[in-house]
Amino acid sequence: MSLHAQHFFTELLALPVHERHVIGDDCYAVISPDSPLRLRIEFARTIRDREYGGLRLSILHPDRGVLDHAYLSFADHGTFAVRDARIGRQAGHDGYGVFRDWHDDDTSPWIGASLTPLSQAIQDYLNVWVPGPAPTTTAVIERDRSIPHDTDAASARGCWLTDADFLARLRRATQLWLDIVDSILDDDLPLTEALTESRDHAAQLLGIPPAFGLLIEAEAAAQIVQAAGLPAGSPFGPALAAGIDHVATLPAEQQHHVVKTASRRCATATPAPGTAIAVPRSARAAGATHSR
Repeated sequence: MSLHAQHFFTELLALPVHERHVIGDDCYAVISPDSPLRLRIEFARTIRDREYGGLRLSILHPDRGVLDHAYLSFADHGTFAVRDARIGRQAGHDGYGVFRDWHDDDTSPWIGASLTPLSQAIQDYLNVWVPGPAPTTTAVIERDRSIPHDTDAASARGCWLTDADFLARLRRATQLWLDIVDSILDDDLPLTEALTESRDHAAQLLGIPPAFGLLIEAEAAAQIVQAAGLPAGSPFGPALAAGIDHVATLPAEQQHHVVKTASRRCATATPAPGTAIAVPRSARAAGATHSR
């Protein structure tokens, strides 16, 4: 199993640094362009070979070498709390709060992981070494580039329904979450609960702000209901809720089939990054009204 270090350090873990590079399974970061200090982050092994219980942080100086170490455990920061709770694994149980590299399965260990507490702990640690406002992360910079800052542009853009870039990311996030829902159903978790979990992990897994996690749930639910051949109606209307309730009563094998079908439909409809999305006239009108 791969540690998926590149994906973890560059796309999932929000780091308040100026620049970062992944070499092997380690991440090296320039904390600030005005500081000679560098940050190294490694996956910290437990006493077992190929088992990792947290992150080890090191502050490096080009002349003085290693200045300090810090250890952030996954268990203390709730990184795998949802995963462990879902399978009934508690503190003291084998495998609690860790991930392992024992198998050939290439499934990412970060599916379902909550990384916000770890990111905050890293920021608190770096504030000790480089006081002052934290540099904007790469993810925030990229997001800000897509947000118009002049009043006229903002009025023309309207709400999120008319934001082509956001809709593209929402569709891609929905497809990924449908795949996650399908894997969670293997653990006898109710369909409704599997969908709801997307709210808490949208930011870490899918690159969507936490406030929009509900949109992913609604979009995924609509895709599932439509794949079952039922009317979805409005995103938060009674037809969608009734459709999900109906699918949840189906045998597990049929639920899997419906979710897989929804994922394929969503993948077909997902535009490439930067592709303009045609927004219905009614949606544009709603966006303009909302912006006012």
